[in-house]
Amino acid sequence: MKNVVQLENIDATEFKNEIINGVLLALKNNAGSLQLNEQTDQLLTREETAKLLSVSLVTLWDWTKKDIIPAYRIGNKVRYKKSEVLKSLNQKNQFGQL
Repeated sequence: MKNVVQLENIDATEFKNEIINGVLLALKNNAGSLQLNEQTDQLLTREETAKLLSVSLVTLWDWTKKDIIPAYRIGNKVRYKKSEVLKSLNQKNQFGQL
């Protein structure tokens, strides 16, 4: 479907303001999804991840070794991406999978 825009008797300032208003409206409509992505892509420590999953550090380490939950080593520290932890939970959502 094509949208046709016809401009008649509009000066440059009005045209610029219309564009700015349209961009601002689009940003406001997408602000919720942008904030969700920022929150879920944060890196979590082992302690934060274990608390999020309500498991012990030993259980978390076991799941990491079994590749149930992906982990990243940064220097000598282990970090987990929150989005990947939540995705792993959704994939293993059935009873007895973990």
